[in-house]
Amino acid sequence: MPSFTLYLDETGARHPDKQSGLPARSDWFAMGGILIRREEVDVAKAMHSEITSRWGITSPFHITDMINERGRFSWLGRRTQRERDAFWSDYREFLATVPAVGVGCVIDRAGYAARGYVKKHDDKWLLCRSAFDIVVERAAKFAKANDRKLNIIFEADAAMNGIIEGYFNNLRERGLEFDKDSSGKYKPLTQGEFSDILTSIENRPKQNRMLQIADSYIYAIARRGYDKKFDVYRRLMDDDRIIDCLLDRDSVSALGVKYYCFDH
Repeated sequence: MPSFTLYLDETGARHPDKQSGLPARSDWFAMGGILIRREEVDVAKAMHSEITSRWGITSPFHITDMINERGRFSWLGRRTQRERDAFWSDYREFLATVPAVGVGCVIDRAGYAARGYVKKHDDKWLLCRSAFDIVVERAAKFAKANDRKLNIIFEADAAMNGIIEGYFNNLRERGLEFDKDSSGKYKPLTQGEFSDILTSIENRPKQNRMLQIADSYIYAIARRGYDKKFDVYRRLMDDDRIIDCLLDRDSVSALGVKYYCFDH
């Protein structure tokens, strides 16, 4: 049976009681990235190779370093404004024409704390547990609607690999464990549906070309919760590269990008 691959990355601090260093007005944790048909992965990889060749880039794309012109992207700060404009125009075009769709769950950390969720989870339930379950469940619904299975590739982190894989196995074996009264309106998948749709999970290093694309997508999706004029996100929307663009209005709340605990 054909499948989608969910390339999964994260941005922000995953511990609910850990300081992120971000201002309260933009203090998020988000998990998500891109959904892509397995048969189109090679096309996306070729597009990545083309843009890196054009700009002579040998380091993995990492959007926060690119925006801040730091680390291995400090060279951007030494270019003229015309050259920087040309680079970002090219990069936005690349992201918006990759044959993928952006998905994600963005949690406002201040809102999460205000709702009492930090105290509720005595075992220090990581923010990524909530975000993983939400984004994977919505990606699985999208896959099911398109008669496809879903496999997941996420960025390797020695400290987290086993934990993320445990979240995956928990969905297959137990389904969602959110409060049934509050989550029922989203028509969650059953344990049996998870077991049928989810096929595999693997981790790959940040050098993986598809994970580099996922990094830019989830950052843009997260930032949109606080900055609706962020140019990368708006460019993705222009080309219908965010999952909400592909859904009818009634389906967005259950399948679209989730902005969680955004009380403000």
